[in-house]
Amino acid sequence: MQFFQAFIHDGQKATLQTITTDDLSAGELLIRVAYSDINYKDALAYQPHNQIIRQYPQILGIDLSGTVVASQDPEFKKGDQILATGHGLGVSQGGGYAQYARIPAKWAMPLPPNMTLETAMVFGTAGLTAALCINALMQAGMTPEQNPKILVGGATGGVGSIALQLLENAGFSNRIAVVRTPDQQQKVRDLGATGTLALDELPKGKALSRQQFDYAIDPLGGSFTSSLLPSMRYNGAVALCGNAAGTSLPLTVFPFILRNISLLGVDSVSAPNELRQEAWTALAKLNPVPFQKINLADLPQALNNHFTHHSVRTVVSMA
Repeated sequence: MQFFQAFIHDGQKATLQTITTDDLSAGELLIRVAYSDINYKDALAYQPHNQIIRQYPQILGIDLSGTVVASQDPEFKKGDQILATGHGLGVSQGGGYAQYARIPAKWAMPLPPNMTLETAMVFGTAGLTAALCINALMQAGMTPEQNPKILVGGATGGVGSIALQLLENAGFSNRIAVVRTPDQQQKVRDLGATGTLALDELPKGKALSRQQFDYAIDPLGGSFTSSLLPSMRYNGAVALCGNAAGTSLPLTVFPFILRNISLLGVDSVSAPNELRQEAWTALAKLNPVPFQKINLADLPQALNNHFTHHSVRTVVSMA
């Protein structure tokens, strides 16, 4: 039995507590967690009376990387370095905001070659989601040879910023980043954008508008998606993976029935392991995006600030 610290939500608030490995959820792998990260979903789960957590009390954190301490599964042995994202972490199973975690072996992935435990959490769910979006668009016909015009929403956030790097690395040369303010233009170009589009340049309230983009990565949803779809070119596709701009989707059928547009849903929580493996192989080839590192004790402030003040990825160290 090992005593350790964990960031636990009781349904009203989350606090740093001392618990033991006997208090952890069931699973074949006991992990000494090295790092976690902060995603939009983590910030939502931190709120009181949220709609993310399925059972309380719950250790928060939807991602983790670390080292196997004990294994009851033949695929993993003591000392293996692994990462895990999504599934039930921090929702129905103790998550990554703790110095130890116990998880089902099927949720764990071996750490990719040329990637550290820290770098894995620089990417985390955001990187996995970005890679899955690009995979979905390529399955829909997107190739570098077409020189497609690709719009990336939320380009200063986790998914968008990593998507820009992945697109560049895959040979796509026409990467347009959506920006909210003029000061973001240079930042997204530093992240890999070849052009920018001001958010207010997307038409509002139109069933169809000028055809501008072949493909798009949309981590925002809501009104952003409604404004984006009328601007897609014939046979275009949008990979929708988030709801930061809202959950409702007011739209018309015209982009679909007159321009043959595809709206592709992308889920990173329950993605099959073969897609995850492909995504992490692509992420392992990238340089890490800018990030800041905090400790468990810094989580309350960092989670509170995530919606309004975060500008880079946040890695949480368990040291």
